Amino acid sequence: MPKYKLSILTPDGEIYENEVESLVAPGANGSFGVLANHANMIAATVPGVFKVNEPDTAYFAVGTGVLEVLDDGAVNFLADRAEKAADSEAAKEKARTYATY
Repeated sequence: MPKYKLSILTPDGEIYENEVESLVAPGANGSFGVLANHANMIAATVPGVFKVNEPDTAYFAVGTGVLEVLDDGAVNFLADRAEKAADSEAAKEKARTYATY
């Protein structure tokens, strides 16, 4: 499966950068996915679970943010808060605290 560069950035700095196969983000209008060669876009996100397939799966608890797919196919996710989690349940639990922040 084709890959693209993903960067997750917070006010404290970059917390993740890697070549990934896909992601699923908690969008303001529902979750959405991004595969390689996705059209350019900017999307608002809400607190929730951010899932990355690299091909292993990684989970992040994230706060409010903006995800952008750039001309070169790279994806930047700019979040007010983000933290890597052991699994989806841990990410979901941590993200609940971000929702009340």
